[in-house]
Amino acid sequence: MQKRQTVLAVDLDHSLIDTDMVHFGLRQMIYKKVYLIPYLLYLRFFKGKPYAKKFLYKKTYFDVQKLPFNNDLIEYISKEKSKYDHIILISGSYHKYLETICNHLKIFDSYAGTNLDVNMISMNKVKYLNYHFNNPVYDYIGDSIKDLPIWESARRIFVVDHGNILNKISHLNYEVISKRY
Repeated sequence: MQKRQTVLAVDLDHSLIDTDMVHFGLRQMIYKKVYLIPYLLYLRFFKGKPYAKKFLYKKTYFDVQKLPFNNDLIEYISKEKSKYDHIILISGSYHKYLETICNHLKIFDSYAGTNLDVNMISMNKVKYLNYHFNNPVYDYIGDSIKDLPIWESARRIFVVDHGNILNKISHLNYEVISKRY
């Protein structure tokens, strides 16, 4: 019998970074390219969130070195790396953001983000992990009620606490690894 891989899956928005890449792109678009907002709304409502996320990525700029990283979490991942077969950054943000961040930090083995076929949130994360890692044992680091499906199927639950999630997951056995207020 083949040993199941152990995977540490890490969320990006409000977990690894203290912002949300969609909000980051929206702010930039409002301040510098407000004329593109109608087309963004068209994409969001008629083509879907993945198309809108791709459009935001293509029409805005971000400097990875200026992102507000959660250094406590980065330190935690670096310390725990040897306990896992694979560490993945997995997020609803557009996959090109994740690629840039992974190349910059060099602590992840891979990444999975939203593309035009899949909005990588909630149950889509669970499906991705199970398919790509052949039903692994995984631990998950996240911050949002949207993470509930993945937390419910994870071996260990790690929470980045912003002060509003713990009462919603009181039925789970979790560990707070970072507080961000």
